[in-house]
Amino acid sequence: MLEELIKSGQKDIQVIIFKLGDEEYAVSIDCVQEIVLPQKATRIPKSPKYVAGVINLRGNIIPVIDGKIKFKIKETAQNLKNEKRIMVIEVENETIGLIVDGVYEVIYLKVNEIEPPPIDMDENSDIFWGIGKHDNRLLILINSEKFLSINEEKTVDTFKKVTEAIKQVKSAV
Repeated sequence: MLEELIKSGQKDIQVIIFKLGDEEYAVSIDCVQEIVLPQKATRIPKSPKYVAGVINLRGNIIPVIDGKIKFKIKETAQNLKNEKRIMVIEVENETIGLIVDGVYEVIYLKVNEIEPPPIDMDENSDIFWGIGKHDNRLLILINSEKFLSINEEKTVDTFKKVTEAIKQVKSAV
């Protein structure tokens, strides 16, 4: 993704900064639809641990992923503040909610202030496309297009089908 930005001649990108655990992350503002207060998710049986469940957001059933569980980040006392939010994002043509510890600001990040991620990362390395430097802070840049693995995409699609079927049964009763 960094190479694409450099080739295009783009000077900066607009990102939303959010927190998971003690680290700050950023995602392109283009993929974020809205940010909402947390709400109780309906848990789907046999779902992976990182899936908090599904929510009904103005009539749309949206799977919700817990960012800390997805990225294997431990809960700390500092993270228990009441700043949690659900970022509703477009991921690979799917709308999902991402539970984060807080959403802090929207900034323009200069492309020349972005470094590629470390080379020796695990199998999820394509999720992280760079490290941004902004005001003496390091931001882990997330690639929304690679946020879900193929198996996770199938899981999200299955949840949507199940909840739509439940919704249809309830409306027929």
